[in-house]
Amino acid sequence: MKIPLAWFALLPCLLISLSVHSAMYKWVDKDGNTHYSDIQPFENAGEHISPTINTTPAINIPEPQITEESSNTKDTVYKLLKITYPANDETIRNNQGDFSIKLEIQPALNTSQGHYINILLDNKITHNKLTGLSAQFSNIDRGTHQISATIKNKRGKTILSSESIRIYLHRKSILNP
Repeated sequence: MKIPLAWFALLPCLLISLSVHSAMYKWVDKDGNTHYSDIQPFENAGEHISPTINTTPAINIPEPQITEESSNTKDTVYKLLKITYPANDETIRNNQGDFSIKLEIQPALNTSQGHYINILLDNKITHNKLTGLSAQFSNIDRGTHQISATIKNKRGKTILSSESIRIYLHRKSILNP
């Protein structure tokens, strides 16, 4: 009779599972310290029975009820999100590192549905939850920067992203006046 190879794979699992149910021992030494071990230290050591673990049953969450009002309100579908100022590859000269950007959105931003705009400078959010079409930057380091914008819904999901533009910010320095 041939023994299937799968039985040989299950044998180590069976042996390991038997060792999981080994006894635990608890004793107090002469100094009053409590000790626990899976090896019986002496013959009169008492077997320790661990307390049961408290559990909580899973909560059933009901499905959201779709009402006529909620089914009729659909998210606005945006056709355009564009940074109109500054232009791509534009050079900005400002010794304080200040500049502004302007956006164009079609159709208009629907704030009643919780939509908002995030502005990213070098892939980091600098302006969060804007509802206007312009943003001001202050004290930005000189150099090349990427700017983009995203429209998000009230749950934070991106609805539309603009194309990224690149700007060059020039600031005077002592080394290069």
